[in-house]
Amino acid sequence: MTKRTQQIIDEISHLQLEELEMILKEIHRRIDQQKRVESILDEYIGIGEGFWQTDAQEYVEELRKEEEKSLPE
Repeated sequence: MTKRTQQIIDEISHLQLEELEMILKEIHRRIDQQKRVESILDEYIGIGEGFWQTDAQEYVEELRKEEEKSLPE
């Protein structure tokens, strides 16, 4: 347990029931929000796999070469 976590535990031990309930609701809200975000991100992991037929760096280098060719001398 970290020092910060221990401090929080020490502080909440002095709170009234209503305050504890408010904190608990906020903790649940944040956990639910984090789970939703992770769930959404999990849906997109790997979605672009195979989309590009070349390495990203190679693609950028090719674009730069093409741009250099099109510049007026």
